[in-house]
Parts: sequence; structure tokens; C-alpha cells
Amino acid sequence: MDDVPLTVASVAPDPDRKRRMGLTASTLIATASACVLGVAMPAVGLGAAIGLQDDRMAASEAADIPGRIAMASATGTEVLRIDLFWATAAPTRPADGANHLDPAYSWSWADATLCGVVEVGMQPIVTVWNAPAWATDGKRGIKGVVWNSKAPTDPWDFADFMSALATRYNGVTTVPGRGTCLVRFYEIWNEPNLQIYLYPQYSGGKAVAASTYVKMANVAVPAIKAANPRAVPITGVTGPKGRSDASGRGTIDWIKDLRKYGLKAGSQYSQHIYPSVAPLTRTEAVPAWGTLDTIVAEVNRLPGGRSKKIYITEASYTTAATPYRTVTFTTTQQAAYMKDIFKVPFVKSSRVPLVVWFQLQDNPDWPGGLLTNAGARKPSYTVFQQLAQTTRPTGTLRP
Repeated sequence: MDDVPLTVASVAPDPDRKRRMGLTASTLIATASACVLGVAMPAVGLGAAIGLQDDRMAASEAADIPGRIAMASATGTEVLRIDLFWATAAPTRPADGANHLDPAYSWSWADATLCGVVEVGMQPIVTVWNAPAWATDGKRGIKGVVWNSKAPTDPWDFADFMSALATRYNGVTTVPGRGTCLVRFYEIWNEPNLQIYLYPQYSGGKAVAASTYVKMANVAVPAIKAANPRAVPITGVTGPKGRSDASGRGTIDWIKDLRKYGLKAGSQYSQHIYPSVAPLTRTEAVPAWGTLDTIVAEVNRLPGGRSKKIYITEASYTTAATPYRTVTFTTTQQAAYMKDIFKVPFVKSSRVPLVVWFQLQDNPDWPGGLLTNAGARKPSYTVFQQLAQTTRPTGTLRP
């Protein structure tokens, strides 16, 4: 079975009696549309917990990590998503890639971050991407980006690294100077349906990124599980793209591609959502909160798909224009919409264990934070703290 045995506590009940009974118009509409699409609506009331990502951590030196961890912990979150750059941990090719003690590995950043997060009582979700040059035959992907979006030449190099990573943080292996650290959740790459993160998306006019990704995932998932029997591998990690074009594959096309190229059962699924409308506003756009049922219907068609949990590992509303989108929201809207996410029927269901807010603090490219770039709190900071108390995780998501 592909299922993960976890339950998550419900959000605080809505004071409106009809909403507590699950009889709101939005619930009825979503339930009806789900039935039409062949999606079994899970029982409402076992919904998602809220988690957080601090994207500045990946660019921080190991010595600065404790300060970033303290900032994240102050929000009350119990789940922290962390980008781990493969190129940082493996700057040169190891002789034995599956052995975490191979001298080519450099674990100082990962030890400080992953063990540091565990030590203060949070559960990491570690997202591994950014291939080292040795794994791509010295080739790079999109010109001008800091990270290497080029896919690894040999998917087994990635699987070996994931084995080493999952071994080091399996809760049994002793990490020098740290003791044991248990990390359960491992995402396979970041937004691999986008050319900026996994290159190339197309070759000879044919969509090929999913083929590359499936080869990586199908060897990495069992490697992770063998190294850490308590691990929860997550695949998909689908970027918030609606339609396929030269820059990547749309969400639904990407899931179809994963099925086409033979993604095996054994992992969960994650999706990123950055909609241009409020969570409870009806929309046909995919991905959006109002079209989660459409996404779930397609995930259900994957091998083992009906038992896959749907982790939303990035979501937010931005409070200023960015180089990537023009839609903006006020800080008051951002705070209100954060609350409303947890009123969405599928988010309230047992199918969605987690929504990760991106991010802790604004940066010039993505102002979706709880804090401004200068560090001032937005209204969403207080709302996040409240939700961190009322949507607390249980099961395997517990620290």
C-alpha cells in the first residue's frame, strides 16, 4: 500500500452552525464536482496542518542556521520545509555515493539545518535538487540562474545520494557531534515541471522532462525507503503552472506525463499553489484551491494514486509585484486568505495532511512572507501563529 498512516487534527470549528455541519454552498458544490470527476471526497474534519518554509536557509552559512531556525520556531510551526542543494553536500563525486561517510561529502550545512530543526522540535520536509556539475557532465541548464537546473546524466547518482542522505538522518545512524536525527519526509526535486528547475523540458518538440524525472524517482524512492524504513518519499512536487508551453508543463499535463512514463507506486504527491484569486472564489484555473478536486482526480489515475496523500508544499499570496507575476494582494487580504485556505473542502479533508506557507520572510523576488524583507511582521504572522495552534499535526508529521 502507498498510504501513509497519519491523521491531522482539525482546525478550530467555525462558529456558524451550518459550516460546522458541512452544509455550506462551497462544500456542496465541491462535493458535487468531485463526484462528477470520480473523486471520492474524504470525510471533512481531519484536515491539513500548516507548515512553513524559510527559503533564506538554503543561502545561509551553517553558522547562521541556528538564528534562522529560531525565527521559524517562533512562529509556532511544527513542520519546516527545507531546500537541500545536492551540489552543496556533494561538491565532488564520491567514490561510494550511497555511503554517507564517503570523504567527498560535505554535511556541515545539512547537519546544522536538519538536526538543528529536529532538536528544537520541528519536523523537516527536505527537498533535494540542484545537481552538482560532476553529475551533469559539467553541463548547466538555464543560463543565468544560480542553481544548476540540468538533470543528472545518470539517475542512479541521484538515488545514491538520496540513500546516503536518508541513512544519515534515519534516527538510528549517529551523526558526528549531533547524535541521531530522524528526518521522515523527502521530496524528489523541486518543481520539475518547470524548465528553470529541471532542464530540458523538451527535446525535438517532445516533452521529455517527466521521463527523466520518473527515472530519477523510480530509483530514488526505494533507495530512500531501504535506508530509512520510516521515510515518506514525495514525488510530483509540481510547480504552479496552468498550461504547458516552452517554459514547462502545466499541472495536469505533468501528472499525465508521470503516468505515461511509468511513475511507480510507493510515494506521496505534492503540489504548489499560488492562485490569483481568493481561496473560496470559484475558478477554472489549475492549480488553485477551487480546483484541487481536478488535480486529485488526475493523481488518482497514477499507480497507487487513490491512496496518495496530497501535500501542498508551497502556497502563499504575495503582497507586492514580483518578476514572476503581476497580481498582488494587500497584507490584510494575505492574512484573511491564509485563514480561508483552511476552509476549502479538500484542505479540510483527510486527503490533504499539510499546507506549507512560502515563506517566512520576503525577498525581492517573492514577497509572500510573514515578515517583510526588513523583518517587520505582517498581519499574516499572527494568523499563522493561531493556525499553528489550531491545525497541529499528528501521526508521521509530528516532530
